[in-house]
Amino acid sequence: MRKNIYTSLASIALAIASTSCGDDFLDKNPPLSVTEDDLYTTESGIEGVYNGVLSRFRSLGVDAVIIADNRSDDFVNYGMNTYYYSEVYNMNVGAASVVNPGYFQSGYLAVNAANILKENLENRSNLPISDEVRNEYIAGALFIRDFAWYYLAQVYSQPYAYDPNSLAIPIHTEAVNGPGYNNAELWTIGEIYDQILSDLSDENIAALPAYTSKFDPTRPSQAAALMLRQRIHMAKLDWNSAIADGESISGFTLSNSVADMFDAPYHTNENIFSLPSTNTERGHNPIFYFNHEGGYIDTLNTRTGILTNPAYHLASDSRTAFIRQDPNSIGIDGQPNKDVWYEKYDEYSVRLEWTHLFRYAETLLNLAESYYNVGNESKAAELLNIVRSRSVTSDDIIDVLSLTGDELREAIYNERRAEFLGEGLRGYDISRRADDYVYPLSTKTGDAWNTKVVATPSDRSTYAWALPEYELQVNKLINN
Repeated sequence: MRKNIYTSLASIALAIASTSCGDDFLDKNPPLSVTEDDLYTTESGIEGVYNGVLSRFRSLGVDAVIIADNRSDDFVNYGMNTYYYSEVYNMNVGAASVVNPGYFQSGYLAVNAANILKENLENRSNLPISDEVRNEYIAGALFIRDFAWYYLAQVYSQPYAYDPNSLAIPIHTEAVNGPGYNNAELWTIGEIYDQILSDLSDENIAALPAYTSKFDPTRPSQAAALMLRQRIHMAKLDWNSAIADGESISGFTLSNSVADMFDAPYHTNENIFSLPSTNTERGHNPIFYFNHEGGYIDTLNTRTGILTNPAYHLASDSRTAFIRQDPNSIGIDGQPNKDVWYEKYDEYSVRLEWTHLFRYAETLLNLAESYYNVGNESKAAELLNIVRSRSVTSDDIIDVLSLTGDELREAIYNERRAEFLGEGLRGYDISRRADDYVYPLSTKTGDAWNTKVVATPSDRSTYAWALPEYELQVNKLINN
């Protein structure tokens, strides 16, 4: 890796260091002289480093949501500006594409920040924190590192279900503190998943905070780690392990409405892991891509997307309240009044929305899919019904509890699409199942819109991103 994309966590010292204003203030070290060693001499310093690791992950996590919805069949990106993910939508992200180096770099900055903290906590003695806190921070650093690897592997590798030996990304399991670490071998997606499962051991998960009445969904927790591990087990088709992890998540409940999590205070008992935008951190979030006033770069696929299925566009479905239509637009079909967007993120003026990466509705639908795949269809239908009946409280045209076989499987898949529109899950579901990416065309055959396969797993050049140009130049262990 290029040395300039890595940074020592000592650089965050200014954000957490303080000095006295008393008579002896001239004898104090000024903030600019705070070293990495200084950070580990106080409890607040170590907590500041841990918060810095979480902050490093935020940019990657938000981008991962936007990228996944631009790699899905439920949105249409009709912008031509490459900064707005047009290359992502068109499945032609190359080594020199605009979006590529920034995403790659944000992932590796998060990984390296996590590795630096982990090694300092493991190797230093006489730390001013308890063993319990130390183990929590190490487990949290591993979770962040693993989540970063997971998100990077989703776009730089072919799916595990297609080829578990598909080369993905270079892996650094040790901290990089200076030059001389450019070279790193590419790991396969199977090796990365195995490393994540090793990191997310029962012992490490137990070190993270359990659910309590004061649960904080903005920090790594046992439930968040179980959710990530559940996703990995599902990707590896290990349905029984996915069930075990999902059933281990307790204390959470569905909100009264999906909208509750997208309105202040953005936190309900459904949030498991979320990335908040605060008054001092209103930066990058999904609002700009899905909000009308922000420009709605991504509009709903009204030709072949999930909302064209009548069962997922019911008047009685509370999720339809997110649908907006511009009465003055000329839409992507060249016809008036066709721009339709999905406004879960509706606070454009303040941009304080939270980006939710794990919520309890996914836990339940993950379990539904897993139970279906082990042959327990009645349990799968029961869990599916819990999620669906939260939003469709009357006049449902699907008798969920009576579904079996292929109809039940498709209902589970479709409910995931409807439930998590705008939250980035659909793109990763397509890849996890090694499905083709299929986009709508502007022509019809009869009454049906035509479609085009824009990427299939057997064609790595479209399905997986090329590694960034600078990585190809400096990492001599990559086989070009």
